Amino acid sequence: MSKIWKGLDTVMDALTTIGMIGIAVICIIQIIARFIFKRSIIWANEASCFLFVYVVFMGAFILIRDNGFIRMDLIQSKIPKAGRFVYDLVLQLLVVVYAAVFLIYGFQFAQRNGIQVSSAMHLPMNVVYSIMPISGFFMIVYSLRNIVAHIRSHINGTDTALDEAGQEGDKK
Repeated sequence: MSKIWKGLDTVMDALTTIGMIGIAVICIIQIIARFIFKRSIIWANEASCFLFVYVVFMGAFILIRDNGFIRMDLIQSKIPKAGRFVYDLVLQLLVVVYAAVFLIYGFQFAQRNGIQVSSAMHLPMNVVYSIMPISGFFMIVYSLRNIVAHIRSHINGTDTALDEAGQEGDKK
C-alpha cells in the first residue's frame, strides 16, 4: 500500500510542478511575443489562468496530504495531551466534511456550466471547472489517510504525528 501512496504522491507533485512550469513558460513566451515580435498570443492569458486555477486546487489537496493546513497552534498547545488526539481528529473530520461539500457542489457546478466555452481557447468550461470535484475527492482521500495514520499512532501509544510528507514520524 505504501508504494501506491508514494506513486500517487509523486504523480500529484509532478502534475503540480508541470502546471507551474507551464504557467512560467506561457508567460515568458507571451512577453517575448509582445515585446520582440509586437504580436500577442491570443490564448496565452487564458491558458495561464486556467493552469493557475489547477495548480491552486492541486496545491490545496497536497497541503492536506502533507498535513499543512492552518490550525490554531495556540489552542492546541493549551489542550492536554489526551485532548490533542481528539482536537486533531476533529480538524481532519471537518476537512472531510468541507471536501465532501466541495466535491458535490463542484461536480454540480461543472455539470451546469458544461455548455459554456472559453473565449480564446474554445475549451468547454466544465473541463476547467472539473478541478473542483477532483480536488474535493483528493482532499477526502488524503484526509482519510491522515485520520487512519493518526488513529494508528494513538492506538499504538506512540508519540507520533503526521510529518510534512503525510507519513508517520516522530513528534519534535
